[in-house]
Amino acid sequence: MKLSVRVVPNAKAFRIGQSENGWKVYVKEKAEDNKANLALLKGLRKLLGREVRLVSGAKARNKVLEVEGTEEEVLGALREESAGKGA
Repeated sequence: MKLSVRVVPNAKAFRIGQSENGWKVYVKEKAEDNKANLALLKGLRKLLGREVRLVSGAKARNKVLEVEGTEEEVLGALREESAGKGA
């Protein structure tokens, strides 16, 4: 499924939150030399246990990702994670 996210680099820790505009993913790495993108993909792969690929937005904060799995499975896991972390 395709998933739109806004990445917030240079955060204190990796976490996911939901805003009125969609999903926000906070990553510790800076937005330089592709570090934030790699941290985003690695963190979501670990969290979801699924393959995650960057489709567009390599140099922007707003990104489109392709996530293996159904919409119900992926969004359910994201909601559970964002609720569990109090984001």
